[in-house]
Amino acid sequence: CPGGQYQPSTGSTSCETCPAGYYCPSGATTFTGCTTAGKYCPSGSSSATKCATGQYNDGTYQSSCKSCPGGQYQPSTGSTSCETCPAGYYCPSGATTFT
Repeated sequence: CPGGQYQPSTGSTSCETCPAGYYCPSGATTFTGCTTAGKYCPSGSSSATKCATGQYNDGTYQSSCKSCPGGQYQPSTGSTSCETCPAGYYCPSGATTFT
């Protein structure tokens, strides 16, 4: 099976889509948990993906990342939390830097 799909049975004629919160590399017979905080695995993933800037993920088996709330920012990818906006600046929801 191609990446993002798996097949546990022999002699099958099709593959199953990897469920959200898991990933399936090429040739997978089962799915693997997306267990690294700071990453996410939507349905059909072939590997875990780092959260984008302005986002974070503090859990495991996640299918998406969370946007940093207003008053916080995140300039790096693959983060598990957001940073507090410093005094004298503001940070809207999903900010990648302070303004």
